[in-house]
Amino acid sequence: MQVTPRASEDPPKTRIDVTFTIMNVASTVAAVVLCFWFHSVSAMIAFLVMYTICGLGLTLGYHRLFAHRAFSVPNWLERLIAVCGYLAVQRGPIFWVATHRKHHLDTDVPGRDPHTPEDGLGHVHFGWVQRRREDIWDPKIYRKFTPDLIDDPVYLWMDHESHDYLTSIVLVFSSFVVGGLIGEGFRGFNFYNGICFVAWVGLLNRVALLQAFGLINSVCHWVGSRPFKTTGADRSANNLLVALIIFGEGWHNNHHAFPSAARQGLRWYQPDVAWYVIWALKRVRLATNVRLASPQAMARKAVKGNLLSRAGHV
Repeated sequence: MQVTPRASEDPPKTRIDVTFTIMNVASTVAAVVLCFWFHSVSAMIAFLVMYTICGLGLTLGYHRLFAHRAFSVPNWLERLIAVCGYLAVQRGPIFWVATHRKHHLDTDVPGRDPHTPEDGLGHVHFGWVQRRREDIWDPKIYRKFTPDLIDDPVYLWMDHESHDYLTSIVLVFSSFVVGGLIGEGFRGFNFYNGICFVAWVGLLNRVALLQAFGLINSVCHWVGSRPFKTTGADRSANNLLVALIIFGEGWHNNHHAFPSAARQGLRWYQPDVAWYVIWALKRVRLATNVRLASPQAMARKAVKGNLLSRAGHV
């Protein structure tokens, strides 16, 4: 993982992104409301498929592959994984990785960690993407955290926010077309099922993934167990529910203790779907240089009596 030293300690400038705020609030409300009125089995299945594809693109790709370089894959597969993550509409890998590396650099330090619950749960789930701090959102600043990504033209294209809006529009339109065609068995067009796909795939998928990752940054820095020592203000915690929701990312204390490890569910009873996929890729020789936490390292960082209800009580 590559990061740069902290720059100035002066409070960074902030701005309200009015366009994004309107789009985010409108699409979130639309997703929640429309899903109650428009639903079909095919739309729900499509949602689960897209949630899995995009979620693994973020967890396995953006997080473990790009942000921490926990393993390596061929260039064609790296691009494919990046596209899967990009379809979640959480910005491109350059911005996402830069934000995450800054999170590790200043974990749970108010005003420095991009999305710590120390600044409030509303800040974690909504505020930080709407009330934008310069040190997080200015490309001239955040790209300094990603020297390993900024020379790639594909990732640079994904780093323009206007392309995020374009991607969102294409996803909504594509969802409508595919849903309508599936609704009639590709022998006509079902308008109702097209709207179902817009609600569940075009809108809800983005909202669900955004809030699922929000749970990692809120719940997993508040409630759970801390079997391993971490440094500074770090309150990262393991939480089974979050791990089940977002493919193993809920083993957050494990991750903060061993950030470069490809496997975050360190015990056999800690489900980690993203790790299972990496393991499978390794078995077919598509994943190499897979980094794991050694038993010796785990023993050094282990904490006795670690079952607790509040992450900050260690």
